[in-house]
Amino acid sequence: MVLKHKYLHAYVNLPAVPRGRLITGILIGLLFAFCFYAFLYVCREALRVLFFMTDDYDVLVLSDSTVNFLNYAFACIATILGQSLCFTYWFEVPFRKLGKYAPQMRAVINDQRSMNSYFLSWFSRLAYVFVLLIGSMMGGGIYVIRTFSGYQYVFILIIVALFCHSWMNIRRLFNGKSFRWMLLSFILLSVLSLGLSRINLIDYKTINQIILSKNINYSYRLQLPEAACFERMNSESRRCATLWIAEDKNNPAGGEPVVFIKHAGKLETCQSEQIPFDSLKEYFACWNQHILEDILYDPCVIYAHRNIKMGYINKIKRSLAELGVNRIQYAVLPPMREYDDRYYTYSAFPLVTGRYFADADAWQELQEELNSAKDVSELHISETGEILLDNIKIEPNDFRNFIRQMIQVTPDYHIKYYISDNSSYATYISIVSNIMQGIYQIRNNYSLATYQQKYEELKWEEEKVVRKKYPYRVIEVPTGVLP
Repeated sequence: MVLKHKYLHAYVNLPAVPRGRLITGILIGLLFAFCFYAFLYVCREALRVLFFMTDDYDVLVLSDSTVNFLNYAFACIATILGQSLCFTYWFEVPFRKLGKYAPQMRAVINDQRSMNSYFLSWFSRLAYVFVLLIGSMMGGGIYVIRTFSGYQYVFILIIVALFCHSWMNIRRLFNGKSFRWMLLSFILLSVLSLGLSRINLIDYKTINQIILSKNINYSYRLQLPEAACFERMNSESRRCATLWIAEDKNNPAGGEPVVFIKHAGKLETCQSEQIPFDSLKEYFACWNQHILEDILYDPCVIYAHRNIKMGYINKIKRSLAELGVNRIQYAVLPPMREYDDRYYTYSAFPLVTGRYFADADAWQELQEELNSAKDVSELHISETGEILLDNIKIEPNDFRNFIRQMIQVTPDYHIKYYISDNSSYATYISIVSNIMQGIYQIRNNYSLATYQQKYEELKWEEEKVVRKKYPYRVIEVPTGVLP
């Protein structure tokens, strides 16, 4: 179908757009579209690296399909705004040439300008709020955002709204004759956006590889165990030292673990390095000479793979105890999880290592105390995972209730937990956390009955009274010898 001359003009008195101005406007729109697409692309990558990268070098990794969709959405937004800039440039002519149609044409120009400014203002505010919300999750925002679904529809609605808005006042001015031009514009913008989205300004795959190569969870096997009770670590909990004990993916399971240590020295700089397991004792002794005095007694945080043998864990605990580092926070996973396991990086089960681990005199004193105690129970875990308390087999699901009832009957209890070197770290955490959870339930019931408050709501002095009445009396006795 051949269009008539000046088809676009609903009124013959409207001035035509000169060819030079038409071509210049197209070039300006294309340049703006490319620049704005590049801006959105760089913003996405900057957000991934600057706001979604954790202290442990984990980063938000987008799939190829997600990257392609976002690229196309960014390209559509950029081309629509570029088209709007074209309209503004084409229709901005002196009032005297427009005559009685000056108000309508001025409305078109103002509409295009306001759309661009309002969108940029709205986009910047929304991005700011989004970064604040995700960034406030203590490094877990990258795992929360992965659960978002339906974000594609939001981008589609934005694109449709922008496109329709860019033609709103033009439709009023040219009535039904603009439908064909809208269709032509839709086809051209779709094709142009498709071509623009194929331009990857940054090699995001290389960035992912560089960052994740420093991430221990990515390079090694490190799946945390589950704990019946846990607490949230704060940022100060990892000042003293953080240990990662993982399995090498290239070595068979059950081999010697890989240990990484990150700590703060006297210059308050963090060092992260891999330590041979046989050199741990010498390294800890050297580290003790350079640690800051104000963080010497802070807890040490341990991230250990669930299948690591307890012989290796006990060796590390013994080395730390020799330095006077008895407070340990074991990184764990909650039993019920809503997000990715890595979201719970700051969930920990706190425990104090007894002095008897490194002090022979303290061990002798403990033995004398146990010999004079009336209620001493012996806890063994078989290689098949059976729980034996005083030779009584207890089902794992009934263990916590059994311990709670035992403590209520005999508050002066003592439990000698014999830990085999071949038992798994996950079993150890499960046992001690279930005992602690049983004690916590008793403390909470006693607190409600005595103070009419929950245990965690008590004042410090009241909390000390409850802890003294129902203490944690589990004596860990490592058995066996490392091969």
